[in-house]
Amino acid sequence: MSSRRIQEYRLYEAIQRQPAELTRLLQASEPVDLAAETLGGARRVFCVGIGTSWNAASVAASLLASAGIDARAWSSADFVQYSPKLTPDDAAMVFTHSGTKQYSRAAIDLLGTKRAPIVLVTSTESEIKAGALPLGTTVLRTVTREQSAMFTVSHTAAMFLTARVADAIRSGCAGDLDAIPHAVEAALGLEPEIASLAEAWHAKRTVVSLGAGPHEPSAHEAAIKIAEAARRPARGHAVEQFLHGPQAQVESSDAFLVFTGTGAGLDRTREAAAFVRTLGCEVAWVSPVAAPDGACHLAVPDVGEVIAPIVEIVPAQLLAGHLAAIEGVDADNFRRDDPAFGAARAAITL
Repeated sequence: MSSRRIQEYRLYEAIQRQPAELTRLLQASEPVDLAAETLGGARRVFCVGIGTSWNAASVAASLLASAGIDARAWSSADFVQYSPKLTPDDAAMVFTHSGTKQYSRAAIDLLGTKRAPIVLVTSTESEIKAGALPLGTTVLRTVTREQSAMFTVSHTAAMFLTARVADAIRSGCAGDLDAIPHAVEAALGLEPEIASLAEAWHAKRTVVSLGAGPHEPSAHEAAIKIAEAARRPARGHAVEQFLHGPQAQVESSDAFLVFTGTGAGLDRTREAAAFVRTLGCEVAWVSPVAAPDGACHLAVPDVGEVIAPIVEIVPAQLLAGHLAAIEGVDADNFRRDDPAFGAARAAITL
């Protein structure tokens, strides 16, 4: 299959418009204060989503924790099938970009039966209509429905709105939100280095992503993007979890995308990077902190660890798109052009 240009993909336009959308959302008249009142007064907050939305939910739990909230992330399937004991004193933040996923909708229904307040983060064209939501649900709208199966701008927008909510609960807890659009713009400026990285990595056995603490959701999100767009083997791990088992699988033909910042996880992340470098693996270090010897440094601006996922995921989005272009696959269609995969996929309701 011949290679393509990343500019041919719908995902590329979505990646490029992230600074503009985040600038808009900085002042958008979404009911952020109402969401903050709902979540700030809850005994516990459950952050719920699946796929990319689960990664957004994981970041949300960290952001709300920075505001002093007892928040925890749940996959929407586990929340429905193995649900916690809910009371009206609890609240939930549910993430679903399209509003089509069965377990995200089921989670909303479950919360409604328990009369637990809901903050829904969804697109401006969500299939979940206001009239179908439990009474009192607060809806935060992100962006228009993405035209690519590889969600990018909707993810950063969802995290950004959550940061606004956290800031409304405890001012300053999420850092300088005004700096985020400019930081994302700077991350987009790394594209020449990322395109070169894709050329060097496209034949690698596996791309493994690592992150500790607030950076772990970025590792999982990077793996999703590379798998669904470029159809390349990819895995994401928490740094410590990687060191307790998956490290035994490492081969020199693997490549590592490592996310970190200035916080408590930095030293251990350096140890993990040094370990894989010793085995001959190439490492791309996505961080404002200086890279270890021999690693490719994708230097993103320092916006603080709690909101770093909004910025540091951008190089991974670009890497996924460039890898897909080299492979010559359609990064936008979730492999629906493969008849066997399409038939198998049609039998599963997401």
